[in-house]
Formats: sequence, C-alpha cells, structure tokens
Amino acid sequence: MEGSPAAGVGVSQGSSDADLEALRQKHWYDRLMLLCDGVFAIAITLLAIDIRAPAGWAGDWAGLRLGRQLDAYAMSFLVISIYWLAHRRFMAMIRIVDATTTVLTLIMLGLVALLPAATRLISTYSVHPLSQLVYGALVVAIGFAVGLLWGYAALVARVVSPEVSAGQRWFLLALIVLTPPFFLALTFAIPRPLPGEIPLILAALFLTGWRMRMWVMRRLQTPPPAARSEHELPAVDVD
Repeated sequence: MEGSPAAGVGVSQGSSDADLEALRQKHWYDRLMLLCDGVFAIAITLLAIDIRAPAGWAGDWAGLRLGRQLDAYAMSFLVISIYWLAHRRFMAMIRIVDATTTVLTLIMLGLVALLPAATRLISTYSVHPLSQLVYGALVVAIGFAVGLLWGYAALVARVVSPEVSAGQRWFLLALIVLTPPFFLALTFAIPRPLPGEIPLILAALFLTGWRMRMWVMRRLQTPPPAARSEHELPAVDVD
C-alpha cells in the first residue's frame, strides 16, 4: 500500500521530464529560426541600403547610372531568397536541433551576412574577374554550408522526419551543393550581359529547377504501407 504513491510520483516525474525536454527542444528550434529569419532579412535590407546615386550626379536621367547596382542587388536578392527557402524547407523536416545543427546554422548565417559586402564589390568592380571570383566563391560556400547542415541532420544524426526517404535525402544534398556553382557558371559565362539579363536568367533557372525538383521529390517519395493502400502520400513539407 505504501508503494503506490511512490510509483505515481515516478510516473509523474517521468512525464514532467519528457514535457520539459519537448519544451526545451521547441525553444531551441524557435530561437534558431528567429535568428535565421532576422539575418536573412537584414542581409536583404543591406542590399537595398547600398544602392546609391553616382558621385557627382547632377540630377539628370543620363547621369543616373544604376544598372550595375540594380543588377547586383537583384542577383543577390535572388540568391538570399533561394537559400532562405532551402533552409526553411530543410528545417521543416528536421525534428531535433542539437549543438552541431546550431553550429552549422551559425556558420551559414555568418556567410550570408557577408553577401551585402560581396554584392557591393561586384557592383563596383564588375569588370575585374577577381570580384566575380570572390562573389561566386561566397555563394558556393553558403550552399556548401547549407549542404553540411542538411547532410549532418539527414544522413549522420538522422534527426529528419522518417517520412523523408533515403533517396530524397541524397537528392536534396546533391541539389543544394551542385546547383549554385552550376547557376553561377551559366550566368558568368555571358561575356557582356545586358542590364537585367543575369537576374532574369537566374529567376528563370530557379523556377525551372523548382518544378523539376518537385517532380523528382515525388518520384523518390516512399509512402508508408497505410498510405500505399489508400493511394496517398505522407504529408511532409519537401516542396
């Protein structure tokens, strides 16, 4: 008779510990996502702040030469948007945020924060190949950092939703690592692009790749037995 209260206390304590761990995980996840959204938003804002009128502008249309700055802004805006969408998609499938996930995310954010400076460099010295090399290296490094984050979560720690198949995990890893250098190679191969040409090409490539990715992800999706019998796919935010 005296053992019953002790058992009840033990169950309550175990339930309390589980609730505390779930609350802590949610807190870590929410705080990390807030930080990520803030860094991405500030990076986009700094891109716009860097757009300035040419030195000695007399107030005429002919002297208001903003083509390079606007092209660089539009290109970096697309780059930041694509990486934000990719990170949002990956984090929707990651269930547990541990120390390694946090560190890899901070590395990615540190690289994203450098993009406004690289954008200013390429808009000011676009004729110099070194400026393109620095900008391209940074864009590829951000993609590599996002790939490290996803590779660790999906293939090493395996803290991704079990509904995401092995094929989908490997496909997303290859996509985030290989797509940025491929896109940059195509755009930088244009010898003398017209104003607005490179951002339009990047936007077209992104929209085309987005539709292709959705098609491949659906083909690689492995529904559970219950979903197969009902001809349904599990609801996972992979698009």
